Amino acid sequence: MNQQDYLGLSTQEPHRVVSFPASQSLHASAASASGAISTGIPQLDEAIRLPSPEDVPGRTSDIDSNGIPCGHVTEVFGPPGAGKTSLALSVVTSALRNGDKVIWIDTGSPLPKVRLANMLKKSSDATSSNTPEDPIKNLIYFHARSLPHLLALLIRPPKGFPPEDAKLLVIDSVSGPFPSYFPNPSEFKSRLPQSGITDKTQIHWLMNRKWNVTSDLGNQLVKLAATHSLAILLVNQTHTRIRGQPRATLCPVIAGGTWENCVHTRVAIFRDFLPEDEGDSKSIRFAEVVKRAGKTLSLRLDENIVPFKIETDGLRGIDKTPPPVILPQEPVETSVSASQRKRKVDEIADSQDEDSDEEFGWVEGDDAGLSDGAA
Repeated sequence: MNQQDYLGLSTQEPHRVVSFPASQSLHASAASASGAISTGIPQLDEAIRLPSPEDVPGRTSDIDSNGIPCGHVTEVFGPPGAGKTSLALSVVTSALRNGDKVIWIDTGSPLPKVRLANMLKKSSDATSSNTPEDPIKNLIYFHARSLPHLLALLIRPPKGFPPEDAKLLVIDSVSGPFPSYFPNPSEFKSRLPQSGITDKTQIHWLMNRKWNVTSDLGNQLVKLAATHSLAILLVNQTHTRIRGQPRATLCPVIAGGTWENCVHTRVAIFRDFLPEDEGDSKSIRFAEVVKRAGKTLSLRLDENIVPFKIETDGLRGIDKTPPPVILPQEPVETSVSASQRKRKVDEIADSQDEDSDEEFGWVEGDDAGLSDGAA
């Protein structure tokens, strides 16, 4: 008899689990998790594209493989005001334009609906034939007020979450609730005398519980992405790290350990100093792919750094090839050749010439005065 307990678990004997090689599972998941969602910047889509079909056995070529990969976790990190949320909105616009369902979870600032509507309106005008009549209806919105709310939604999701036809899951930001629950080690050690905790085992557990939580969260996100073929986009904040770095470096708040193995693609958003001759240089941002296909890119290549601008109706990539500079043509009369500027050899007076005294302009009697002075 099949009975349900209070937790909703069946008491019937489970079916036998059939085992098969891990390589076969890898090839099957790689072949099934095909497709990608555009970021709205073609140069960035090309930079974060999935490996070619020759690199992954069982995968066929797909013209829509450029962009945020489906079935994997993609992380976007950067300082405040760099454009992380704008990039996430651009990805959401691309998914809604294709008629896919999107899940947006915010842990801090609410979803900018007016801005998203403007971006959808522009994309609808550009491709009116393929865009649904009201794409905003395919957006599912959640507000996680605290870290327990976020963990409960993802680790113990309600029935029907995520929907079967969902294509994209965005969390803005995944690192927002962590600082209030897990202080930095120096602040934690300063609070120990006041708490009265002296057990070393308990202190060690308290100092490492952040990494345990991030590990569980990362593993659950990977599971959701793989089982539902979701493209998961995480917005991660930054902090300054000095120890162990050659200089003060901006690093993601959630990083290290198991979390690194869960992130498939990582994109850094930042600003940089540009030459003063570029008048609109302050509005230019840069998106750099620092991790692709689960591998950290050790070399910084130009094709992985994409400049772009944030506009009211979307993102616009910037061509990195500078326009040709046209110099004004100088008249030929003003340019004097080197042969005309130089004197000929026969025009230069020879100091050893017999008439050198006359050329210098000696006056009669001067040599006598010199001889008298020498005496």
